[in-house]
Amino acid sequence: MKKLLITLLFILSLFGCSLSNTPSGKVEAYLNKYNSLSDEVLADMETKVLNENLSTENRETYKQVLTRAYQNLKYEIKDESIDGNKAEVLVKITVYDLYKADRDSLNYMNEHLEEFNDVNNNFDNDLYNKYRLGEMLKVTDTVDYEIKFNLNKTDDDWVMQDLDRDSLEKIHGLYNYTNETNE
Repeated sequence: MKKLLITLLFILSLFGCSLSNTPSGKVEAYLNKYNSLSDEVLADMETKVLNENLSTENRETYKQVLTRAYQNLKYEIKDESIDGNKAEVLVKITVYDLYKADRDSLNYMNEHLEEFNDVNNNFDNDLYNKYRLGEMLKVTDTVDYEIKFNLNKTDDDWVMQDLDRDSLEKIHGLYNYTNETNE
């Protein structure tokens, strides 16, 4: 009985491994890293935040914005097509519409410049960023996008290709969709 149980567990583990080595499985694993805030995603987030010209306080707020966005990212695999050692996986994602909050904040600033001046009546970018990031933290509206993930099979393992800038901005909720005719 013990041998049968061990054999059964071994077969199930092999089956489980093969399921994750599909194009869709690789894409799901990639997107789940965002939901679970994997070490890799946290490191990328840290780099993204540090590349912005933000005060320490605003960096922390931006991390909160991104953390909330990543944990609430939803996705649905729409299609998978395999042609030899190449594959495409079409995914519909739903993310917070941070782009709209960013755009609305800029419009508000342009109409209320005096609210973002320091004590010497000079524009204070930190005050603006505090407002903008605070607005992004309040976002509840979502937007849907489709992203096409490309994968190549190398040594019997499906490997996802790097995403382009637009696709990454869609995942972050910061994609400028205002120039799109289909969105």
